[in-house]
Amino acid sequence: MRRMLGGLFHRLLPVFARGRENARILAYGHGQARSIRALRSVDGSGNPLPWYTYPAIEYLSQFDWRSASIFEFGAGYSSFFWAARAARVEAVESDPRWHAELSVNPVPRLTIHLRTEKEPYLSCLSEQGIGFDLIVIDGRWRRSCARLAPGHLSEGGIIVMDNTDWYPHTVRDLRAAGFWQVDFSGFGPVNGFTWTTSIFLGPDRRWQEKLADPVPVGGIRQHAVDD
Repeated sequence: MRRMLGGLFHRLLPVFARGRENARILAYGHGQARSIRALRSVDGSGNPLPWYTYPAIEYLSQFDWRSASIFEFGAGYSSFFWAARAARVEAVESDPRWHAELSVNPVPRLTIHLRTEKEPYLSCLSEQGIGFDLIVIDGRWRRSCARLAPGHLSEGGIIVMDNTDWYPHTVRDLRAAGFWQVDFSGFGPVNGFTWTTSIFLGPDRRWQEKLADPVPVGGIRQHAVDD
């Protein structure tokens, strides 16, 4: 029996070691531990993150957004994240208390609009009078938002929608409108479950020119010899 238990221990030891390392990357590399403690979408240093999946955040972080205009259906720590990177961010929020919390300290290049009713919430997008390089759908009335978004994108603009695994009809609408859907499923800040954040790309791929090489959190830094 002792020999059997010893053999089992040696077989399981690498599993536990690898699991511990994976948990460390999630908890501290991505900063999920801090986000859980704070109940806010932040990284390990307390910097704001969108409440998207970590794979989606990593992908979107590769782009050069400095000249971009961004509109968000649903404000949050993502608004601060985008304002630190983009030329202009307009966000609309339906919850007065959350709007008040986000608006305590004004942030350059960011405007957060409060619209508690559906029609004013939706019309906030058209009121801005410009085409946006990125439109984020992560608040209320998402199917209606998705129907409006394509008509307010600048040439080559993209759409980000969170929780697309919960909105099968909405994502079909976007695909029917001519967008390519790219899903990023996995863990993200705060939550103890996985979900899907999706990027919707139109036929114009000019934003791909602004894409940097990937540097994954917890990855091995090397250059393959056969590259």
